[in-house]
Amino acid sequence: MSCQKYKRLTVMWYATLLWIFGFVWGAIVFMVPQLKNVPSISHVSKYPLISFPLLIFYVVALHFLTRLYLKDIGHRAWEGLKFGATILLLNIILDAAVYVILFKGQDYFSFLSIWVAYVLFIVIPWLTGKNLERRSAS
Repeated sequence: MSCQKYKRLTVMWYATLLWIFGFVWGAIVFMVPQLKNVPSISHVSKYPLISFPLLIFYVVALHFLTRLYLKDIGHRAWEGLKFGATILLLNIILDAAVYVILFKGQDYFSFLSIWVAYVLFIVIPWLTGKNLERRSAS
């Protein structure tokens, strides 16, 4: 298996793991009535106890996974951007397939917290790659 194909599969695996973690965390919150019944924040989050802990998790996990992925790669800023774009695309596809089509959650994409997570999927890997590239140059 070529190195390029291995790296592509690694990104897909990381993206899937991030999505599964979010799905499992959401399922846990839905199983506990006290957590599920926390009121939504209009236009920001339908389920704040799902979205806000996930946003914090995504910042930490994306930084760690990006560093792991980029350790042996040149052009780290560009590769970090591609890494983040792949994670973003796979998560949008999985979100649409499961939450919108399967669960009929027509308002899923109307909350700010979802879009903040999507921005994090691009920005954190890109900035991490940029930082690693700058460090290796000096």
